[in-house]
Amino acid sequence: ARSFALRVEQAGMFGTNTLDEVRTMRSMRAAGFPVANIRFVEFDPAVIGTPFFVMDWVEGSSGPPNDAALRDYVTKLHELHQIDWRKKEIPFARIPSVPVDAVHQQVDRWMDVHRWGRVLPEPLLEEAATWLKRNAPDDLHLTLVHGDPGPLNFIHKGDEVQAFTDWEFSHIGDPNEDWLFLGGMRGRGVMEPPQWREYIADVTGHVITKETWAYWDVFNQFKGACANTSALRIFITGANPAPNMAAIGTALKLSMVQHLSTIIGMSYAREGE
Repeated sequence: ARSFALRVEQAGMFGTNTLDEVRTMRSMRAAGFPVANIRFVEFDPAVIGTPFFVMDWVEGSSGPPNDAALRDYVTKLHELHQIDWRKKEIPFARIPSVPVDAVHQQVDRWMDVHRWGRVLPEPLLEEAATWLKRNAPDDLHLTLVHGDPGPLNFIHKGDEVQAFTDWEFSHIGDPNEDWLFLGGMRGRGVMEPPQWREYIADVTGHVITKETWAYWDVFNQFKGACANTSALRIFITGANPAPNMAAIGTALKLSMVQHLSTIIGMSYAREGE
């Protein structure tokens, strides 16, 4: 007997859609990267109430990895950033021409998600969007970015990665977006951000300065706050009335806004010295 996994679109949650995720996953699998094989895609919401796709079941665990599996994951994430994405012809909707364009595209992308989900304008997030564009680092690079890396966003068996999952945020951008999403947000249950910074350098040789770390920390808090705003609209409209949707769209989002506001405020204070 064969086993399969079903992944459904979540009523616009996080501003994602099935088509983009399927295209990326199929391209990455064709490139030899560890990704589940997609068997079937259905875009018509009339079938089960929402678009979905069916994948081959990948044996292993998506729970907390052991030390060797985590190291393998970080190594493979670094390898993802080294892929010649231009030759792979991944059909992304947005392809930046120069590195700074990637930052502007992603800031605009997440502001669009925020504006779709919000109840009222939020000046702090509007200010953060402007700050991110004005303060983009000079040493940006264009690579394939997973967009949602974390210790629980891959399947592992023993000491090895079997498949990367959760490709809905993938795009062309700077690799430090991934490293800060992993080390500054998703991976806090494994180790604290300063330890992650050292670990990434030790495993991959990729060194991130404190200034670059702070910038991408703001970026990912902004990205998270904007993405989480979508949960509020989904809750209010009744598309998903689960209480955790309300919590994600209010309290969790607010904590991210407070975090990024603190970092931006400190940068303004330094400019005024």
